Amino acid sequence: MKTTISLGKMNFQNPVFGASGCIGHGYEIEPYTDLGRFGALSMKTVTYDVRLGNKPPRVCEVDDGMMTSIGLQNPGVFAYIEEELPEIKRACRPDQIIISVGGNEVSDYVETAVKIAESCSADEIAAIEVNGACPNVTHGGGVMSSSPEKMYEVVNAVKKAVPFPVIGKMNTNFASFCDVAKAIEDAGADAVYLVSTPMGLKIDLLRRCPLIGNVKAPVSGPAVRPQAVLKTWEVYEAVKLPIIASGGIYTAEAAIENIMAGAAAVGIGSAQLINPNAAAEILDDMIVWCESNRVDSFEELIGCAH
Repeated sequence: MKTTISLGKMNFQNPVFGASGCIGHGYEIEPYTDLGRFGALSMKTVTYDVRLGNKPPRVCEVDDGMMTSIGLQNPGVFAYIEEELPEIKRACRPDQIIISVGGNEVSDYVETAVKIAESCSADEIAAIEVNGACPNVTHGGGVMSSSPEKMYEVVNAVKKAVPFPVIGKMNTNFASFCDVAKAIEDAGADAVYLVSTPMGLKIDLLRRCPLIGNVKAPVSGPAVRPQAVLKTWEVYEAVKLPIIASGGIYTAEAAIENIMAGAAAVGIGSAQLINPNAAAEILDDMIVWCESNRVDSFEELIGCAH
């Protein structure tokens, strides 16, 4: 069957992507999986300045999922370019590399994206991902997704500043999430990435206090999948942009369900922390399902449930 997909100007070998954070910079999981099986990998978000992240504990398990509150820990764009980018380029094909950028203000995003553009030619990476999704920060990140105007501003500014395709990554926790998706489309983005991780709280019974150092944290895993499918469905009806969907995708059936709801590609996140080979196995099972059901290409399934 035909496994390749197109997201606007971007072409990928398949629709199974590694989600930012959960696959690190790609090369770290190289000993445990075939990186070539990923359609693309969204690298761990980089910011202009060094970030230490949130205070620990920052990860805990919950029923049918997990909570994380890393807080965009990273070495800053200068160390990233010197230390991480060469390893990323070595381990991944150019058409797989999606660089995720974050910041507090619009200028932070632009300055970081420009530094990446100064270190990569237009044919060395697939896209820049504007991280307006992270809910573990008080400025920038997911805060951008609370405002269509703010999300428009940051995506449009990055789009004008770099020669690469731009993906607007948004958080769907806010009531206005469809308006935010429209703003990303109006800003000129090439695709929209949906992150569906509702906030949660877990109490440490012995210590009698929140288990996560930041008190609350987003919940990911199979528990949130029905919500993620609904958000994909609603955004598909609101915009014409290609959608990358994520949230609790641990199986081929879950991935195909999101595609039928409107996603052109899916992001595999916390499943990778349990099984570093998860994306490859999900892709294999998706191909088997399609061949068993006489589906000739993944693209014919996009939005078919509508």
